[in-house]
Amino acid sequence: MALGVIMCIMEFSEGVDTLEIPDTWDFSVPTDLDSNVPRFRGEWDTEGVYFYQAYRDEIADWALENQRLGGPYLKVERMTWIKPSFGWMLYRCGYARKNDARRVLKIKLPHEAVSDILAECTCKERGGGTLGRVQWDPDRDIMTSEKKEPRKMLRQRAIQIGVKGPVAQYFRHSIICIQDVTALAHEVGDAHRIRSSRRQQAAMRALSARLPRERPYLPYLPEAELRRLGLLKGETAENVASLGRGKARRS
Repeated sequence: MALGVIMCIMEFSEGVDTLEIPDTWDFSVPTDLDSNVPRFRGEWDTEGVYFYQAYRDEIADWALENQRLGGPYLKVERMTWIKPSFGWMLYRCGYARKNDARRVLKIKLPHEAVSDILAECTCKERGGGTLGRVQWDPDRDIMTSEKKEPRKMLRQRAIQIGVKGPVAQYFRHSIICIQDVTALAHEVGDAHRIRSSRRQQAAMRALSARLPRERPYLPYLPEAELRRLGLLKGETAENVASLGRGKARRS
């Protein structure tokens, strides 16, 4: 590992104890959680959580070959956003048809890295957070479409996590594995463009076995941190729940 990378990760980790998640922690969201609290939904297992990013061909090819993000074409200066919602990713990249977003990568992070990254994030109005941000936007339904896009779900929010600088570096070097799901993105887009609702539903049912099984997820963080990010009942969650359209107002 290059000295610059080591120094960057050390800068992020300085003064922080190594996170150890107890075996008793249940990542499932409690069934009695207030219905107005937004859920972190994604595909996850005992090893970690999957996120999505879309890139141009040269970046995606390098990432798949090396099983990490990097190479000569990756721009690391700006904030990058990781998304656990496949439907939201397809909306953002136009089913992998937009310029510079023609390849969709499925990236797995360990639970410890997810917790570490979220601990560095803020959730404030007009951005905030120079190294990490949490944003709650209307989720997108992968099973149905409207106006040739995944249908906007006004009553359900999707979490987006923005990382920059040493936190982004930590994200890149915590990756467990990377998969290319561009073909699946194209197939969902083709199904969503079918005009007949009956035929569209049939096409999506045919794809259902290959779609991610996304479910509510509760990262390992202190209760105060979960409230601050809107993951437990509190001011942030109330602000998110009070909005009908657009980006969530943040406390």
